[in-house]
Amino acid sequence: MTDFLRIAATLFVAISPAAAAVAAANVPARLAPRVVVLGAAVAAAAYVAAALGADLLLDAVDIEPETFRVSAGLVMAVGGLFAVWTGGAGHAGSWEDRWTALFPLALPVLVSPAGLAATISHSADGDTGAVIGAAMIVVALAAAAVLARFGRFGAAADGIARVSGALLVVFAGAMIVDGVRAV
Repeated sequence: MTDFLRIAATLFVAISPAAAAVAAANVPARLAPRVVVLGAAVAAAAYVAAALGADLLLDAVDIEPETFRVSAGLVMAVGGLFAVWTGGAGHAGSWEDRWTALFPLALPVLVSPAGLAATISHSADGDTGAVIGAAMIVVALAAAAVLARFGRFGAAADGIARVSGALLVVFAGAMIVDGVRAV
């Protein structure tokens, strides 16, 4: 598997378009496309900032990339277990506010802790361009899933979100082992 595909697969299960769709299923009315586009733009900017600032962040707190890889794996494992348990992203509250594009759509649905941890970890390993490209693709897929309003296929989205969560736990385990070996 190429580095780009590995990173894209990791971000796909960390951000989980299906989990975003399940979280948005709680919205009483369809979200306006402009709200989803704004939320996706904020999420994309957050991932770009995390990717570009990964080395600066780790240097500022004096953490080696290998050590952060282990910690990122733990964060991702918790996110994966949460997705397996609930089937959705990290928000089940209200979606009726004028700030909906930012909270909860951008944060925490599209910009998940697991997604940020994976972004920083892969970027610190020198794959910044691939991380940014993969994050843009996955955020666009997640935004499309939120707009889709799966309706009667909501159970399928829930199932896919749970399987993505299980895969995230597996990827997290691999990241932890890789980080431990590198230390």
